[in-house]
Amino acid sequence: MAACGALAAAAVLGWFASPAAAHAIIDLDGVSAVAGTTSQMTLEVQHGCLPAEATLRVDAFVGRPWRGVEPGAVPGWQTTVERLPQGGWHIAWTNLGPPIPFGTAIFFPIEVAWPSKAGTYAMRVTQQCTNGASYDWNQQYFPATADSPSPPLTPRPEVKVVSRAEASTANAQPARPVHMNTHSH
Repeated sequence: MAACGALAAAAVLGWFASPAAAHAIIDLDGVSAVAGTTSQMTLEVQHGCLPAEATLRVDAFVGRPWRGVEPGAVPGWQTTVERLPQGGWHIAWTNLGPPIPFGTAIFFPIEVAWPSKAGTYAMRVTQQCTNGASYDWNQQYFPATADSPSPPLTPRPEVKVVSRAEASTANAQPARPVHMNTHSH
């Protein structure tokens, strides 16, 4: 009987955890985010809210250390950007066409004036879908505990901004090949 209960709990946990396989993520396209400089990044929202709920709108919020953001054009989406009274920025993308199906990733290019100091910086992302469903991609990544699994269901996208010295050292190093371990255990 206990085994059946554990199996049922695992099945329910698996159902709730399955959206965690996809996230709102930041992709730097192979170029380091260097403190005090400007470069491109892409915000990727990998899926709709639930299989029956398609994406209608995406909002991104960055704090005061981010010096500026300028979103690129995304066909079929209206983009607005506003400076927040407490500092930082709010970017909103509103879909002008039919809702984006659940399994379709959406890519939002952004030119970013990175913070002046090296560090890890977060971007809170809210995704609104049909039927009032939404995701708030803002949970800090943390190790698993007895009360919460790791990673969280809606992890906050973050970017590591490096110093100019770190960036020049990394660029001076020759690229090393990556060896994949293909053995099964």
